[in-house]
Amino acid sequence: MSINSEVATPQVIKIRFGNLLPWPFHFAAAISMLIAILIASEHPWTAVTLVIGSLFVFTTVEGTEIDLANRRFREYTSLFFFKTGQWVAYESMEKLFVNKNKMRQKFSPSRTELTTSFTFDEYSAFVKFDEEEIVQLIKHKKKDVVMKRAKIWSQQMNVPLYDNTEIHSHH
Repeated sequence: MSINSEVATPQVIKIRFGNLLPWPFHFAAAISMLIAILIASEHPWTAVTLVIGSLFVFTTVEGTEIDLANRRFREYTSLFFFKTGQWVAYESMEKLFVNKNKMRQKFSPSRTELTTSFTFDEYSAFVKFDEEEIVQLIKHKKKDVVMKRAKIWSQQMNVPLYDNTEIHSHH
């Protein structure tokens, strides 16, 4: 009995990039769910509306799907688990690579003129297709999180992984 190695390879790699809506929306949605639970018996329609609104916030995500068998990919937005996004054909996948970026975040407390900013490193993994098409797959503040996922994808896609984070030296 021979074992076909193709069986172990997923035909479609599904990579969830993250939530489309920022955390304040998720916080408000969580509060809405609690309110819905508390008022459900006396105001069922209001509770249902709050639950539907919360589910919209919680299910609104973006990501990338790579269909290895049909040589196509799409960047999608998912609303209520329904994905939108056009499939794009590719001839080949060249590589996966990880970059490091300096990020700056500013905070301006209300009612003051003071602005505080700080910088931090952020790591991103990208896949490069033919025709110079590059798609970001993940970003995170921790390099090991990005590298761990990138190594798995590199094996699934059967492409080399390049770590570009050590190239830029500090002066």
